[in-house]
Amino acid sequence: MTVDELLGHHVTLTIRRFGSPGALLAVNEREEVLLLGSEIPEGAEVGDEVDVFVYLDSEARPLATTRVAKLELGEVAFLEVTEVTRFGAFVDWGMPKELLVPFAEQTAEMRPGARYPIGLYIDDSGRFAGTMRVSEMLSSGGSDVEWKEDEWVEGEAWRNDAEIGLFVIVERAFVGLVPRSEPHSLSRGEAARFRVTNVLHDGKIELSLRRHAHEELVDDAKAILEALTRPGAPKIGDKSNPDEIRDAFGISKKAFKRAVGRLLKERSVVIDADGMLAIAPRDRR
Repeated sequence: MTVDELLGHHVTLTIRRFGSPGALLAVNEREEVLLLGSEIPEGAEVGDEVDVFVYLDSEARPLATTRVAKLELGEVAFLEVTEVTRFGAFVDWGMPKELLVPFAEQTAEMRPGARYPIGLYIDDSGRFAGTMRVSEMLSSGGSDVEWKEDEWVEGEAWRNDAEIGLFVIVERAFVGLVPRSEPHSLSRGEAARFRVTNVLHDGKIELSLRRHAHEELVDDAKAILEALTRPGAPKIGDKSNPDEIRDAFGISKKAFKRAVGRLLKERSVVIDADGMLAIAPRDRR
C-alpha cells in the first residue's frame, strides 16, 4: 500500500519512530505518515499499532489522525452544514478541517444546520471535497456483494417514492429499498438497522425495519394492548383503513389482524357492539 492509496480511509499502522512533530507511522518500507504529538496515545512505543484516519491538511499534505471520520473516500453519509460561504457550504465530517461542498457540486440550496447526503471525493487540486451528486457513487450491490436474506445492515433513510417505497443508503455505499407495503416512520437522514428481506437476481436488496412475523407478533400485540389501556384509546376495528391502523399502532393492517387474532384467542381483547377493539373485561379473561 502507498500513502495515496490510504487517503480517506481508516487503517491500522505501526509506529516506526518518533520525531519532534509526533510519531511517524509506517505505510510501507519507504513511506511514512505523521501522527501529530497531541494525538499520540499515552504510553505509545515504537512497534505499537495505532488506528488512524489518513487525511490531508490545509496544505494538502497527508496526515494521520486518531479521530474517526464520518465517511471514507467514495462513501455517502448525511452530514450537517456548519457554514455557507462564497466558496460553497462546509459540512462537519468529524475531521479538524470541515469539508467543502462547492456550489458546482450542490444539487439543492444548502442551509446551515440542515443535513444532506454527501459523498467524499478528491478534487482536481488533490484536496478532499464533498458532493451532493451521490447517485452515481452508490451501488445496488450487483455481483460484487453477497447479500444474505435476514442479515441486518446499517442504513440512512434517503428519499421516499410514494409509488415504490423508501430508498435507503446502506453501509454508506449501496442502495436498498423498503417497499411501500412495509410500514416505517423514518424521516430523511435518520439512521436505523434494516433486515434484508429479499435479494433480487440483479443483486438489489429489499429491506424491512421489522423482524420475522412470528417475532413481531408478540411486540405488535403488546403495542395494541398498551394503546388500548391509555386514556383516549383509539377507536380501531377490522373495518378501519390501513392509515388509521398505522397511525394508532405503528403497524400494517396485516400485522394488526395477526396480533388481534392472538389477543382474541388469549381473551385479552374483545370486539364491542360497534365493531371496535377494546380491552376485555376482567371477568372475560
